Amino acid sequence: MFRNIFIALILLAASTAAMAEPSKEKGFYVMGAFGRSIYDEGGSFGNFGDDEDQMMHIGVGYKFFRYLSVEARYTDFGSFQVFFDGVDVSATSIHVLGIAPFGQSGWEFFGGLGVGSVDLDYDFDTFRNGSESTVSGGIGFRWYPTPKVALGIQTDAFIWDDNDDWDSSVGGTQLSVQVIF
Repeated sequence: MFRNIFIALILLAASTAAMAEPSKEKGFYVMGAFGRSIYDEGGSFGNFGDDEDQMMHIGVGYKFFRYLSVEARYTDFGSFQVFFDGVDVSATSIHVLGIAPFGQSGWEFFGGLGVGSVDLDYDFDTFRNGSESTVSGGIGFRWYPTPKVALGIQTDAFIWDDNDDWDSSVGGTQLSVQVIF
């Protein structure tokens, strides 16, 4: 019985997706996402600083054609415990995304590279507060239940040089919503 229900749901999703191809090959969109983030302090505290928290990002983008878009994002990765100090981590970044649609199904795979600035706000170690240049990369899948709305899941990672000896990173997996204009 459960197998039949599962097959029926897959067929319903596939038939809906076939009718929900994105409405435009190019144009503006806004997006938002939330999920789980992981902070890796790069070993500068003997890995006592690795921690997890909630994350969210918002952004705008422009799809130049079916296979390429550019996005500007603000990401709040959350608050982490680094040894005996807490740190809030956020980033502003620009990403170039390559997009591989799965025919007319309404599904697409995407991967992106980005550059930006990560902001670190320590609770007690204020001499380390500030911004660092960052590079990022990510991958994900999107599905268009309607021609103007996409639902997705994506994973992104940001890395920066904290000082001469350590590379720190933060990343996360999030569920996203995209609205196309």
